[in-house]
Parts: sequence; C-alpha cells; structure tokens
Amino acid sequence: MSKDPRAPIGTAPGQPAVPSRAASNPIGVQALVDELARLFRDQVGRALKVTLDGSETSLAFVDHHLAQARSEDRAAILGLLAAGAGAYYGELVREVFGATWIGDGRDPRRLRLLLEPTFLHFSPVDQAIEAIAGEALLPDDPRIPDGPPLDSAFHLRPARSESYGETEEEDGPWMEARLAELSPVPEDQFHSLTCRFETLKLMVEMLAAKHAHEGREPKPHALEDYVTILAEPSASGRS
Repeated sequence: MSKDPRAPIGTAPGQPAVPSRAASNPIGVQALVDELARLFRDQVGRALKVTLDGSETSLAFVDHHLAQARSEDRAAILGLLAAGAGAYYGELVREVFGATWIGDGRDPRRLRLLLEPTFLHFSPVDQAIEAIAGEALLPDDPRIPDGPPLDSAFHLRPARSESYGETEEEDGPWMEARLAELSPVPEDQFHSLTCRFETLKLMVEMLAAKHAHEGREPKPHALEDYVTILAEPSASGRS
C-alpha cells in the first residue's frame, strides 16, 4: 500500500503558537539540541557500528535504528529516542536550508524549527515520534510522551494571513495540490525521517518557484517574521 504525499502538510484549524519567550535563551535552546544530537550519534554508533556524519544519506541509518524500536510502547522511552533523533534530523535541516530553533531549553517536545528561506515551521521531535511508531498517531495514543499535543505536520503561512498580497495564492492549499500530483509514497516509508526530509526539500523548492512567479523577492524569515505573521488576527484559519 502507499499513501498520498500531501499528508505532511498541516491542515488542522489554527497554528501552533510560537512561544513569546522562544528567543529569550537561544544559547540554551541550541545547547539542548547539541546535547541531544550528540547522545543520539553515540547511541547509533554503539548500536549500528556506524558514524552519523550529518548528511542526508545518514538518515537511512537513523530510520533503520528507529525501526528497531517499533514495538516500544513506553512513552518515556519512546520520547527519549525521539528527542535525540529529532535533534539530529533537525540539525541536518538547519544546516541544509537555514533555520532557527525555538523552545524553552528544557523540554525536547517544545523544540520547533523555523525555516529561513520560506515561512515553514515544524516539530522535528514529533516527526521522529511517528517515524519510530511507523504510523500516524491519534491524539490519545498512550505512546505519545507527555507535553504539548502531537504535531507532526509541516506548517506554511496561515490561510487568510494579511501578509499575502492581492495577487498571491495561499501557500497551504497550493502546496497540497502540488504534492497530490506526485506519485504516492510507499506506506512503509511514509513516516520515515528520510521521506520527511525529501518532502521538505521539495516543498522549499516548489515554494521558491511559486514566489518567484508571483514576483516576490527572496527574503530570509527571522523569528520576528514568524511572531508577526502568527499573531495576525486573520491567521486563525487553516494552515
């Protein structure tokens, strides 16, 4: 069986809030990410006798390691593994595309990446949770670690955001339509971090082409841009 590749796009009403204190201790946030990623590299090195080199191809080893824990049903253990895998995967995304980590510097499940090339944010740790489970998890699944509601989607600029110009089509519906035109993803690969990364790369490329066609100049997105756009009253629609 296979699944429609558009599913990673956030379609639930509303947008996850960007914490107002997210940038209060960026050094602490990055220190948490660095430590989680270091511990995960050590763990994979011991288990698989390989060295994770921070490359896109290394995600195959990450996915293999996570698949070994597919039968794990203890939320605390799954959460620890997902925290390390999400930090490693998120650092790869940050290095390749440019992005900013936000969080409280303590809880891995509150880590979120804000991309710089385009308005797109997501939770690498929550995506890693589903990569371990090998399936989408319902909100009441007991395997979900304590913390905020599970959010494994990629979120684009909010629908009806005031930041859209009169001649610009909303990114979310447009992206859903473009991804739906692609070949479906095999079910056993759909939730893997390799598939997530490939989907993200496609999205960034397609959004760049869309925005160029609309006559928009490339503009790096900083934390302040995310706070401003997500705080707009009209940003309460679907993503």
